[in-house]
Formats: sequence, structure tokens, C-alpha cells
Amino acid sequence: MSTVNYKKDTKGFQKIRSLINEPKTVMLATRLHKAPFAVCPMTLLQMDEQGDLWFFTSKESEHFTNIAHDNRVQILYTDEQNQTYISIYGNATHIVDKTKVDELWNPMLNNWFEGGKQDANLALLNVNMEQAYYWDSKLHKLVSFFELIEGDTADLGQKGYVNLQSY
Repeated sequence: MSTVNYKKDTKGFQKIRSLINEPKTVMLATRLHKAPFAVCPMTLLQMDEQGDLWFFTSKESEHFTNIAHDNRVQILYTDEQNQTYISIYGNATHIVDKTKVDELWNPMLNNWFEGGKQDANLALLNVNMEQAYYWDSKLHKLVSFFELIEGDTADLGQKGYVNLQSY
């Protein structure tokens, strides 16, 4: 597996964008200063043009409270079908923006927010990415496994570090 690091340029931003290709359930970790840190599944709805990640959350959730005290978060992204894995570190902010709620809303969210888009506990969570580490396997696990057994040199993909702090 080759290693490619991106530092403080748009190539790093583009690399992460190429790996995050659709809404996905991720693990969001808060309270990073304590062991164990708090973790919960969240649906990543969008990576916007500025590279910010967007989620819906409840104002009554533990992570909402945790972020109010310490906004540092870690996001673990897994796409087993495409063999893509990302660990993202950034800062989270609670946002009130009716236009953004309308843009991101879909009817499936009624399962979590009984009042729909007008639910009093509905909040947006915006994560500004600072750093990421990724693993991007070009070959599926099974193909790589058989190539390794047969002694072939497999291209296992790419991994690397992305510094997004200056973007």
C-alpha cells in the first residue's frame, strides 16, 4: 500500500471529497479529552463546497451537550463495499439555518424527529475538518487476498494523511 500525504492545499480537500461520495452512517466521537470518549452513530448528510460536514442532531443528545463544552470531534467513516476508511478530526458547531435544514431534509428523518423540520429539538451540526487519515484500497479484499496467495504483487491502494487546517 502506497502512502500519499497532502498538506495545506486543495489536493487534500479533493482527496477527501473523492472518498466521501454519498450520505453515510459514521461514528462521531466527542469528549475526546476523557477515556472512554463518547461515541454515537450519525448520518453524514453532506460535504459542502467548503469541505464542512453536515449532520442533523437532537438538542437533547449527549453529543450535543458534549460539543457545547468541547467542540473537538473525531469521525470514523467506513465504506466496506469500496474498501475506503477515513478518520477525520475537526471542530463541531451547532448551527441554526432554516435554509440548510430545507436543503438537507428527507422524509426518513421523521423517524428521529417527530415534529419534522419544525421539531423543537432539531439542530444542525457542522464539522469543520482539520485533519484526516485515509485508507483507500483500489482492489476488493477478496481479489487482493487471492493475488497475495498466488504470490502476485497486488496494488493494495493508498493511505495517507490530509491536513485541511489552511483550506
